[in-house]
Amino acid sequence: MSDIFLSPEMEVKPEWIDQNGHLNMAYYGVLFDTGVDEVAKTFGLGWDYTSKGTHTTYSAEFRIRYVRELHVGDKVRASFRLLDVGPKAHHFCQELIHEDGWIAATGEGISLHIDQSGPRVAPYPPEVLAKLTETLDAHAKLPVPDWVGAPMAIRK
Repeated sequence: MSDIFLSPEMEVKPEWIDQNGHLNMAYYGVLFDTGVDEVAKTFGLGWDYTSKGTHTTYSAEFRIRYVRELHVGDKVRASFRLLDVGPKAHHFCQELIHEDGWIAATGEGISLHIDQSGPRVAPYPPEVLAKLTETLDAHAKLPVPDWVGAPMAIRK
C-alpha cells in the first residue's frame, strides 16, 4: 500500500446528532474506528484474524481534533496513514474527509497487538509485521501532518 488508505464512504446518522444540531463528539470516534476496518484487513488484522480468539488489537491512545462540524446526512471517508511500526504496536494518523473535500476532524493513535490469553501485548506475526513495515516504508515518503504529535494547549 503506497498511498494513504481511504475508507468507503460513511454517512452521519440522525441518532448521532447532539443538542447543538451537529455530530456528537463520541461519533467522530465511531467514524474513525469504522474507517480502519478495511485497512486492518490489508495488514491481516481484520475480523477474520481477531475472530479466531487468540489475538486482537487494542487502542492504547487516540486523540481527536475537531476541525469542522458534521451534520445529518453528511458523507465522509476516513484516511489512514502509518507513522511508525514496532514489533508490538503501530502509530498512525487519520482524517475524516467530507465528500466536498474538506477535513472535519483529525485523529492520531497507537494500536497494540494483543495476545488474548493474557490479555497482554504481544509481537505481531511475521507476515503482519511485514505488511505493516512495507506500508510504513511507502508512507515514510509522505510529509507528516503538522498536527501529529502537537501538544494540547490553550491558544492565547
